[in-house]
Amino acid sequence: MRDFRDAKAMAHTLRAALATKDHLNITVSQSLELIAQAFGVADWNTLSAAIRGEAAGSRNNAHSPQFPATATMRALAYARQRKHQYATLEHLLLALIDDLDASVVMKACKVDLGALREKLTNYIDIDLIKLAIDDGGEPKPTAGFQRVLQRAAHYAEGRGLPNRTGAELLVAIFAEHESPAARLLGEQGMTRQDALNFIIQGVVKGGGETSV
Repeated sequence: MRDFRDAKAMAHTLRAALATKDHLNITVSQSLELIAQAFGVADWNTLSAAIRGEAAGSRNNAHSPQFPATATMRALAYARQRKHQYATLEHLLLALIDDLDASVVMKACKVDLGALREKLTNYIDIDLIKLAIDDGGEPKPTAGFQRVLQRAAHYAEGRGLPNRTGAELLVAIFAEHESPAARLLGEQGMTRQDALNFIIQGVVKGGGETSV
């Protein structure tokens, strides 16, 4: 099965199929927008940015674990909505609050997701306003963003997991010690070890286990 990285090829296939079977001629741009809608994103530009972000973070290994597109797309969309030139770890962590796997880990580590969302949003809207540039371009993942993608892939691969999840991304953020994203998690009293204890052993911070 094709995945979101084959989106452009899928658009061309769709366009050709419509022209052949239904005698319906659509433009290349229209076919790209239809594929973007099929992947549940606002438009082709958002999907295209996510594809480039995945490519930047990939090890180009056919056997390496694959990353869930929704988290990176959401992070890039947050940057794009604000016309930010770069997508940072703070955009990514904000996206992970709405990621099922990552949010479960944060809750198990006693993180107040509402407070974290508020602090991240304030930081992105105020401190990162300097990244805003209205040139019509797409946001580019920062070096830290790319390192987190790579680190998450290595971690999942080392555990023999076929797919990377938001949980692996969350753990990978902690290695970026100087990033505001890691600092804000620390302010919530969460550590990398807390996350690993839950992911590997199901141990909730403060004692006890869960079957989640």
